Amino acid sequence: MTEDDEAESGPAFAGMGAAAAVREHWDDLIGDMEATAGEFEAADWDVLELHPGDVTAVTGERWGFDVLVPDDEFERLREWVDAGSFDEHDVYRVESGIVFALVVLKDDTDERAVCCPLYYDDAAVEGLGDIAEREGRIYTHVRNLAEEYVTLTHEEPDLFFPDD
Repeated sequence: MTEDDEAESGPAFAGMGAAAAVREHWDDLIGDMEATAGEFEAADWDVLELHPGDVTAVTGERWGFDVLVPDDEFERLREWVDAGSFDEHDVYRVESGIVFALVVLKDDTDERAVCCPLYYDDAAVEGLGDIAEREGRIYTHVRNLAEEYVTLTHEEPDLFFPDD
């Protein structure tokens, strides 16, 4: 496998000369997502695994995490959100210079789960933690290339940020 092949398998940051260790953490996160999805599927839940092409922490008008996903995943997410309620979530986080987090959103009524991996560093979320703490929530704005959005609300923002 060439370095170009490795870059194509990861998110946008992996193609920008990031260290192999960072790509390895991303690959581990995707493996964790697949294992988590498998657990839900074993319990007869429907699961949507999102595969971000880019994740950006934003503090402007649309603050939170901006997550670009493929069109087919976006359409399925939009259908699920329109039909149900994803009001429960878990966040599994690993910190290694960059924070790698797996957000699992659950709709207990329809037995559906959405798995969304995120990555961000302290500089990228500077100020975002303060906004989220003040507001008591944080958002994940999932979008497609056409700039259509599905916004997910997380009522426990402290789960997303390092303890320090």
